[in-house]
Amino acid sequence: MSGAAEVWVWLSRNREGALSVNVNELLYEARSLCRRFGADLTALGDREPTTAEMELLGRWGVGAVRIVGRALPLHPLCEDGRSPLAELAGAEPPRVFLMADDAFGKVVAPLWAADTGARFVPSVSGITADASDEPKIVAARSTHGEQFESLVTLDGSRPIVVTLIPGAVGEGAEPPGALARNPRVQVRGAAPVRSVDAPIIHPPDPESLDLADAERIVAFGRGGFTPQAVSLVARLAELLGAAVAGSRPAADEGWIPFSRQIGLTGAIVRPKLYVTVGISGAPYHMAGVKDPETLIAINSDPEAPIFGSADLGIVGDLYRVLPELIARLERGEPLAGAAAAETGAAAKAP
Repeated sequence: MSGAAEVWVWLSRNREGALSVNVNELLYEARSLCRRFGADLTALGDREPTTAEMELLGRWGVGAVRIVGRALPLHPLCEDGRSPLAELAGAEPPRVFLMADDAFGKVVAPLWAADTGARFVPSVSGITADASDEPKIVAARSTHGEQFESLVTLDGSRPIVVTLIPGAVGEGAEPPGALARNPRVQVRGAAPVRSVDAPIIHPPDPESLDLADAERIVAFGRGGFTPQAVSLVARLAELLGAAVAGSRPAADEGWIPFSRQIGLTGAIVRPKLYVTVGISGAPYHMAGVKDPETLIAINSDPEAPIFGSADLGIVGDLYRVLPELIARLERGEPLAGAAAAETGAAAKAP
């Protein structure tokens, strides 16, 4: 292994400045690595933790907290393509550096790896070490629409930085009940970062937004392969501030670009709202739809499999259902009420 004797964890924070909910997951994985390596666990952050936060870190066995020179924005603006954390690595980078697979980690982790010569493994669902005399790092990553899991095995000849998918560890990431260590705070410098005091956040354009990042999606399938149906779908998406997508047949037959296809051979999405129009819900399509908060299905076939996954199902002809739904939304009715009140269509709960 590398001569470094530390495992680092970046203390992610939310917009309110509190520790992110996934910090416990990072600390859970890091603590496990430290036990296998006999390494020290160090937390890194952009501000000194509160008393309660220090207690939490101590329960996880954190021995030191290193603070960078200034608060960093959630979307850091890096000068000259360098990581804001480049200076922290110094001559003694850690064995493993864990960051959340969030907006900050997706930008900073690969830059830090490039600055330090570390290996970078993005979007992992777990990380551990094998039981050999010279333990190797083993990181798990989902593949094939999260139907399978691949294992990435790396030796310790170079430092490793990984980003952990939020929610990967889940409820198992609970801190030990007793205080394991009393962390000490160390202040270290960081590479210059251009600060943004009051950023103006513009909503993304649904038409150009990557489907994997879309919070709202309206997708259509074989039941909507006419110019009129596509126009209705586009209008519904516009009213909802949603991206337009489709099934594999929609892409194969030229109704949408292949980049807007959802499914096993297309995009994998995790939207808050997923509305389907004329999509049956075949397994190869649903493999691309991961845990939407709300799924509304519109289909003329009452036996369509999609209804088994839907929070609200509307059985009816899309040429009648969509215009009525669009009219209600144009009058300012909320989506839930407009969909549930859709007259003449049978609402089908899962």
